[in-house]
Amino acid sequence: MKLFDDKERTRQEPKKQGETDFAFYDSCAWPSMEIYRQLVNGWIAGLPESEQAEMVARMKDSDSTYYQAALAELTLHAALLKLGYQVEIHPGCSHPTRKPDFLAKTQDGVSVAYVEVTTFGPTLEAVGMSNREAAIYNAIDKVKLPAGFRLSYDALARGDSSPNLNNLCAEIEKWAAENAQEDSEIMPAKTFVADGWQIELTLVGGFKKDVPVERSIGSAMVDARQVQAEEEIRAALKKKGSRYGDFAHPYVVVVVDCKGELAGGDSNADDFIEAVHGTVYTEIRTFADGAIETEDKRRNNGYWGRPDSPRHPNVSAAIVLPRPHLWDLRKDRWQPLIMRHPWATHPLPDEVLPLPGWKLNQEDEFVPMEGTRLADILELPEAWPPED
Repeated sequence: MKLFDDKERTRQEPKKQGETDFAFYDSCAWPSMEIYRQLVNGWIAGLPESEQAEMVARMKDSDSTYYQAALAELTLHAALLKLGYQVEIHPGCSHPTRKPDFLAKTQDGVSVAYVEVTTFGPTLEAVGMSNREAAIYNAIDKVKLPAGFRLSYDALARGDSSPNLNNLCAEIEKWAAENAQEDSEIMPAKTFVADGWQIELTLVGGFKKDVPVERSIGSAMVDARQVQAEEEIRAALKKKGSRYGDFAHPYVVVVVDCKGELAGGDSNADDFIEAVHGTVYTEIRTFADGAIETEDKRRNNGYWGRPDSPRHPNVSAAIVLPRPHLWDLRKDRWQPLIMRHPWATHPLPDEVLPLPGWKLNQEDEFVPMEGTRLADILELPEAWPPED
């Protein structure tokens, strides 16, 4: 069964605001997308026939988070096959009703490790709000502007329902036509109010007048928010760590960021380490003579605890997949990482899921571990993403 069929595709434009992942990948005619579609279809074909229909249905869902979660599971399943394991899907365990995602076995049928893939993403409320704003954004993106002009977009307040988009766009077009200035240094701005929404638009000139405009919005402001990646990772591990009871073999939890919390690079490793071994804080001591001494310490809030009081030894290892799609798997900044529980009941052997990562050594220092990148395990092309 295929997710993407062999229909003719002509679309050349980028993904639209609010468009689902499946809709974009299924319609885009870029050469790189054809390689992507063939890759994903091949991975689906590697699933047992009884599982293919459910995977396809999940990836076609109108919520892109379901697509991303399903793709992450499909990616891990493909990686286990590439590593030479047999993979049993939804194997039985000690829990009477729940089943983990995978059980990796040797070709002789010997059980090696259970693997569970979980994600953290936006709340349903945030998804609904995002979808409503996407409709507004896309409508404004198609308004007719005077030649040589674009809009800068900023949502100052968001309503609980969708406004009348035809009326809103007509008002914007009228305002733009009346306020366009030949002097590009003059940039009129107006806040449009409709059904609780406050959209501030700035009319920006100076663009070439003879170049056809496909999108009217040239720039957009986004909300700043507090990033709490370590808490998201820790919460995901807590949710899945003891969900199935104890296993007789190593148990690996793969955490996928579908929320954009991880910032990339070294900070991903820092957040991962703090999630499982404790948040770093600075202790400041002031002495009678006025001298100040500082020392970095870790709180006892790590998922795996401390050497003298280890926690959750049933979770043998954790993997963080910092982006749910495939495009960044050859970028240093976005590498999937693994950490093995130093005090696990069933330690995960180094050769099982041999990704790069970090470990706690005998001197209580965190040191990097060499490994095979997920892109290489999956045998992705060296030039990735492929050129269009």
